[in-house]
Formats: sequence, C-alpha cells, structure tokens
Amino acid sequence: MKHIGYFFSFLIVYWFYFPFKILPYKWCLAYGIFLTKLIFPFDKKHRKVAADNIRFAFPNYSEDQIQNLVKAHYRHLGILLAHTLWAPRMTKKWLDENLIIDAESLQIEEETKKQGVGVILISGHFGTWEILVQFLGIRMKGGGIYKKVRNPFVDQLLRRMRTKNGVVLVPVQESTQVIKLLKQGYWIGFGADQNAGKAGIFVPFMNRQASTFVGPALMAYLTGAKMLYYSVLAGEDGKVIVRVKDLGFVNKKLYPSKDDVIRHYTELWTKTLEEEVKLFPEQYFWVHRRWRTQPQVTGNEPS
Repeated sequence: MKHIGYFFSFLIVYWFYFPFKILPYKWCLAYGIFLTKLIFPFDKKHRKVAADNIRFAFPNYSEDQIQNLVKAHYRHLGILLAHTLWAPRMTKKWLDENLIIDAESLQIEEETKKQGVGVILISGHFGTWEILVQFLGIRMKGGGIYKKVRNPFVDQLLRRMRTKNGVVLVPVQESTQVIKLLKQGYWIGFGADQNAGKAGIFVPFMNRQASTFVGPALMAYLTGAKMLYYSVLAGEDGKVIVRVKDLGFVNKKLYPSKDDVIRHYTELWTKTLEEEVKLFPEQYFWVHRRWRTQPQVTGNEPS
C-alpha cells in the first residue's frame, strides 16, 4: 500500500518535472519564477521562516527591507527550481556560453587541477547548487554526497538526473568510499550547511550559533585533500556566476588537537559562506531551518 502512495506522489512530481525536460532554457526559468510567484501568497509558513531568519541575519534591516528580501528570495527559488529540473540537460557547449568565472577563481581552479590532488569542494544551500552538481560532472572528475529520498521512485529519478553528466554519487553513510575517491583525485562536493542537530558542532553563522557538520574538514584532515569553497550563483539573463575561494590544505600543526583543527576549518568555510551570503542575500536558502538546533543553556540562568 505504501508503494502505491509513493508511486502516485512520484507521478505528481514527474508532472511538474516534465515541462523542464522539453521547454527551452529561458522558458524554463520563466516557468519556475511563475510557479513560485503563484505559491508566494499562500505559503505563509515558509515566508515567516524566511523573514525570521533574515531578522537575525540582518538586525539593521527595516521591516520593509526584510519583506522585500523575502520577495526577492522567492523569485530566486523559482530560478533554483528551474535550474534543478533543467540541469540534467546541461552540456559543455551551454556552459561555455553561459558560465561567468572571474580570472582569480579560474586561476585557483586551473592550479588545483594541475596539482592533481583530491578536492573537498564546499558549498552551501546558496545560489543554484544543482547547477554545481552538473558543473562538477562536466568540468572535473566529480563526485557528491547523496542522501536518499524516502520515496524510492523519486529517489531513482533524482539519482538519474544528478548523474546525467558523470558525477559519482556517494551515499552519506559510506564515508570510506569518499576517502577512496579523494585519494584518487576526485573533486567531491559537500553541501554542508544543513542543521546538523546533535551530530554537529556549534559555530557562528549570520549572528547565531549554528550546529554544523564537520564532514568537509574531517575528510580534508584524513585524506590531505585540498579545500575549495564554491559559490555558483544565478546571474542576469540566465547566466551562471562561479566564485572560488582557496581554503588550502589542513595544517595539522595549527592547533594542539585534532578537534581544534577541525573546528578551525569548519569555522573558516562557514565564515566564507557567510561573506558570500552578505553579498548575494536573496540567493541563500532562507526558508530552511538552519538554526533549529541551539546550544543548551547551562548554569543558573533564570528561566
């Protein structure tokens, strides 16, 4: 019975997905923006989540600025939706025509390729991350961490979409496979800015403590892989902007303990993401509960 429900849910998902398989790229963008514009008036729950998150992140914003940013964010969500469902159709030719990458970022990328090392490619729920998945498959020997979707039909569809351009997907539980791929010179993408709950460590992010996964820093520590931070952003007229920051190799002598070193590099990439979000605030995924888990209050504070 459960599988029947999953199948009908899959049919609904596929019905929304199908136009993005056949429409021209610019039409897909317009369609995605149209869909989120329709949803916006009714989605009070996520609008409130976004507004609350923005109030913490930008305490000097007026209420008008907050609401304007929420509206701009929903427009971006339409572009993100379009990119997510259109991305499997990406080709190298399309990238050559639409990719905008500054000289410094390109130099970092080319020098890293020449080094022939494994790369921890760190990003977040920022910009247009499904474009990054296909970008990895086309431009690098790429892989990504993958968390299974509960619905097996949707899971199979997403896996097929994400691997269209050659990316190797690794289930989140198989850390040993990630280590193996990094030592083989793969560029492994980590979208590591989700709420990590009890599994994470607390680091500052956008004026609040955020429970954060240590996976990227830990993998760099264990394998000697290089860490690069990538922002892949939605630009004007359907262009895609790529910005790269070189976070270097883990220096195990930087602090006295392994935990201290991992904390340092986790704080480093989180701070890098924060700086990028401040430059392009409408493109951060404000509707997710990034700060849901907070440190427990200890001591004799009044209740």
